[in-house]
Amino acid sequence: MSEKKQQTIVLEDYSFKNKVIKVKMEQNDTVQGVIGLIKTALGLKKEKIHILFGLKKSKSFEVLTKKSLSKLWEMTDQGDVVLQVRRKVSLTGLKKIRDTVRDSDIDLPVSILKVDNVSAEETKSRLNRVALEFLDEIAEDPRNAAFRIPSRSSENVGYDNNSRMVLLGSNVVDRQFRHLSSVQSVVQLTGLMRYVTEILATEKHATKRHLFYRDVNLFGNQRVSDGLIEDLGALLRVSRNSLNVIASAKGKVIGRLSFTEGGDHIDCTKGLGGHAITPMLDQVENFDSDAEFMLIIEKDAVFQDLAEDKFFNYLPCILITASGQPDMATRLFIKKAYQELKIPILGFLDADPYGLDILRVYSIGSKALSFESVELAVPDIRWLGLLPSDIEEYQIPKSVLIKMTENDNKRADDLLKEDFVKSRPEWEKQILIMKNTGNKAEIQALASKNWRYMTGTYLPTKIDSADWV
Repeated sequence: MSEKKQQTIVLEDYSFKNKVIKVKMEQNDTVQGVIGLIKTALGLKKEKIHILFGLKKSKSFEVLTKKSLSKLWEMTDQGDVVLQVRRKVSLTGLKKIRDTVRDSDIDLPVSILKVDNVSAEETKSRLNRVALEFLDEIAEDPRNAAFRIPSRSSENVGYDNNSRMVLLGSNVVDRQFRHLSSVQSVVQLTGLMRYVTEILATEKHATKRHLFYRDVNLFGNQRVSDGLIEDLGALLRVSRNSLNVIASAKGKVIGRLSFTEGGDHIDCTKGLGGHAITPMLDQVENFDSDAEFMLIIEKDAVFQDLAEDKFFNYLPCILITASGQPDMATRLFIKKAYQELKIPILGFLDADPYGLDILRVYSIGSKALSFESVELAVPDIRWLGLLPSDIEEYQIPKSVLIKMTENDNKRADDLLKEDFVKSRPEWEKQILIMKNTGNKAEIQALASKNWRYMTGTYLPTKIDSADWV
């Protein structure tokens, strides 16, 4: 009777005791048998664990199954194999909130201005209609001829409890053709309308910077042309995307997601640094994913840590960052993915007033682009962490905490006055914890526990216990 073939595999424990050990595996071992060997080697008894494996150099990990166990055995003949041990995480909490994901149709107040995401042809049609109506008014009575542009002043912007978004009201401002205070703005706006018509006719996209340089003398500075672009979108009731006007994008995505971009297939599980999100979102379609959730990450450095660790193969997810305050392209991408995939979104941000301010933009929209909130905001985003309450709960060392500054406290006070915070008692509670303790913390403070604490303990524990607000 031939002897059982035996191989030695290297086990690197990322989530329990952070040590490297060796386990001898026999060719006829079962999955449960291998897991039993590993538990014994780690000194574990009742803990439920996940095993993931991959060659050291490839860093491509899979969950250990009967099929992959055979593959693992073959891999041991090729060199060292690393097994990762991870906590087994219940996704029950995520599945519950997945059932609450709402369709894109929301009952909006009658009095608000809502823009549409329309085709180039429809945008051109609206442009022509507005221009012709303006010319008719000039021919009939030039003294009263005007572009009636929705007011984007703070008095016309408000939070709506039903839709849970910042929306623009119905007040308008007349830009009169024969009034000294507005004649220059009218000339600039008509010039912009001409340039946008040219862009749409060529089926190209132009950046805001490009439009400014189309006629520097006309606009004077880019703040003027940028504001006119927003005015034009509000006037035509179309999104900026519908104007084929784009802004520089800084977002990145990695994880269990694929889509087509300009006809090319993009697999977001490939690569290390993530795929750059294009500002030309009209070219992105056919989202496909087996992820259980999206994780929106404030810091690029944290995004890179999770990407390098292939966190999305441990907990099936999509990782996205805009490296701070979100740009429009990243917000559009998230909203589009949310509508098509209908999976929960969790926010992972600093435990300070500015982290919460970033979450606010993602979830309820911004006052500057309130007329596009329906196209950009996702009110159902949950705040996973870093919560101010987590500082004590997870015993973050005092040496890595940062004292709240005068500006921090002022921003916290301003947030407490906001209607959207008053409608979210848990957010209010977290802000008060910041103020009462006088401390704030960045996400990277979790690394003070150990280098694998964020991916091996903190995030799995938070998701397992559905600890989000």
